[in-house]
Amino acid sequence: MNSFLKIHWKFLTCVALLSLPAVSADAKVAAPQTIWAKADVDYTQYRADALECGMQGLAVNIDNSEEVKTLARASQQLEAIDASAQAALSLDAGQMGRSDDSPVYVHNGLDIAARKGAEQQAVIATAKPEEQYARIKEMMFKVVRRCMVNRGYAKIVLTEDQRNEYSDMKGGADARRAYIHKLASDPQLLETQREAPAQ
Repeated sequence: MNSFLKIHWKFLTCVALLSLPAVSADAKVAAPQTIWAKADVDYTQYRADALECGMQGLAVNIDNSEEVKTLARASQQLEAIDASAQAALSLDAGQMGRSDDSPVYVHNGLDIAARKGAEQQAVIATAKPEEQYARIKEMMFKVVRRCMVNRGYAKIVLTEDQRNEYSDMKGGADARRAYIHKLASDPQLLETQREAPAQ
């Protein structure tokens, strides 16, 4: 995996597993807007289904997608810019015959750093990494959604009161998971808070 992709791989992993939110701290945390729900599903089955579907999302082969190719090209370009800047700094220092703290060397070094920064920004602007990551995330989410739907789940939208209770809850990840399961397994909530189908 190239260095550009490594930066956000943990982010993508976390995103794919968000079918069952889990936060370890007792501090106030942001609550999910929606959760997967299935009437009367028991806690063990709920967690197993969420984990299995999350793992299926992570297993999506994105290596040959245009999004990954775009990020890989950008990574190579950024590495080339970095190598070129390092070479220019070394050459500049050698030609000047001065120490690294020479005022002339520092001035030239700042010029090289400024060019490097501008070139890097141009590569990033062209690659639009946030858009690429969003598309990759959506590829994973599609698999997670299909898996959960195939197991009989539907999304419900949490109310403001439910989100506040989740956010203010003490007891760490276990308490939050138990609360999410309580909501997710309630047949009445499934009927009254079901997410409207996408248009």
